[in-house]
Parts: sequence; C-alpha cells; structure tokens
Amino acid sequence: MPAERDLLVSVVLRCRNAESTLPRQLDALARQAWAGAWELLLVDNGSTDASVEVARSYADRLPLRILSATERAGGAYGLNVGVHAARAPAALFCDSDDEVGDGWLATMSEALRTHDLVACRHDVEALNPPWLRGSREPAFAERLPRLVFPPYLPHATSSAMGVARRLFDELGGFDETLAALHDTDFAVRAGLAGHAIHFVPDAVVRYRYRTSAAGIFGQARAYAEDMALLQRRYVPAGAPVPGRRTWLVEGWKPVLRVLPRAGTRAGRARLAWLLGWQAGRYAGSVRYRVLAV
Repeated sequence: MPAERDLLVSVVLRCRNAESTLPRQLDALARQAWAGAWELLLVDNGSTDASVEVARSYADRLPLRILSATERAGGAYGLNVGVHAARAPAALFCDSDDEVGDGWLATMSEALRTHDLVACRHDVEALNPPWLRGSREPAFAERLPRLVFPPYLPHATSSAMGVARRLFDELGGFDETLAALHDTDFAVRAGLAGHAIHFVPDAVVRYRYRTSAAGIFGQARAYAEDMALLQRRYVPAGAPVPGRRTWLVEGWKPVLRVLPRAGTRAGRARLAWLLGWQAGRYAGSVRYRVLAV
C-alpha cells in the first residue's frame, strides 16, 4: 500500500449484493495501467451475499481497503463513507455492476490534475444485449446531458465521476436524502457554485442496464421522482419551464408509440422504463408540489 503522501487518487466503489457482477469490475480495475499511486476503497453497503469475500480475494492484485457502511442503505451514504475515509486529494467513483474501460484510471486521474469535477463517457453496448439497449436513451454516450428545466446545467452520474476532495468537502458531499439522483444534485450544486464539469470522452465506463421489468420500472420511477425534487429545488422563482402547458399529454406520447411493440422483449423493456418515468413524474409532482417535466 502506498504511503498517504504519495496517493494521487482514491477510487470509491460502493457495493451491495453484487457478487455476480463484482468480479468483472475488479478484474477491469486490476488491469489499469498508471504510473501514479492509488487506492481502491470498496464500501460494503450491507451486502448479504458473498460480495465481501469476492473482494477479499483480490487483495493481492489491487491496492484494496474494504470499508463497512451498514448503518443504512443508499448510494449517497455509501459514497460519502468512502470519500471520508479516502487518503488521496481526489476521488473517482465506479459501480459494482459496471466495468471501467482500459485507461480509465489514468485518463480520469490526469483530468483531475487540472479540473475539480470530471465525468467520463458511458458505453451501453458492451454489457447490454440488443433487446435491452433501446429501453432508454444513452444519456452519457457522447456528451453530458443538461437539466431540461432552468438552470439547464450539465450533470453527471457517480458511476463515471471524479472530484477533487476540496470541492467535495466544500459542497458537503452527496445529499443522503435523495434516493437516486444524489450525483445529479451534486453536479448541479457544483455548477451553481461556479465549478463546471469537465467531460473526458477518452475515458469510458461500460454501463450495465437492469434487465427485469420490475427493476427497469423501479429505477425509472426513482429517477423521475428525484428529478421532480430537483426541479422544485433549483428552478428560480418565476422562471418559465418548457413543457408545463402540455404536461398531461406529452409524457404519454412515447408510451402510445411503443404499445404496438409490447409483445416483444425490447418493447416491454422500453415500456417498463416509460411507465416508470411517468409514475415517478406524477408521484414527484404530488410529493413536491410541482408539475414535473
């Protein structure tokens, strides 16, 4: 293990019941070639399977520390635990069901030398079968998406994000009250504080979609409900929000278009995502008293 003064980056990997996918991610991290010193913090967020045992089997191949974050479940909480224990002045994040590409560590770490907040590209083809790829739009494949409401800031996902520790501490880390979009919220807060996200297209994470209809629906609903909260939180008072006038109609048009394909596996996956998003929009609108777009 490198001395603390030598560490340039800490990689934080939150894990919860991921024994089936974790080896592929750990293998990818073990293949990383970089001259700098780094550490891998695997944060166990209450696994009841063999995830921790799988991680321990890589102790001779990776600069690994295993942390326990079992007080409560939640992505934001697990990542915060990891960063607070990190020894390096910068942190990179990755997920236990994805796979970082070759050169990811070096490219992202070098970007963090000159930028306080970075995000890389998603590849949605490597880990997802053809029938699943069309279930949603590949938002991070070519560029960073922006909020569809004011202040229209770009945002990123913690599965492909890196941040300087000083900025992380300045912003208070990830918001643990958010069920899903703690990373989007963090990026928005950074943007409002004057810290732009630097996109690193030469670094890639192979991103894995959920495969069951229930999983796809649940993820879409959680994203949409949290997005309603962010709309409530960040849209300036009195600012016009596109889509409010057609709120009841526009959201259902994609659902109607996919219905003829509902008999196919691909159609059902797309329908599950769209219906989950609609359910989240309505639930978020009621909960946060906003017409979620």
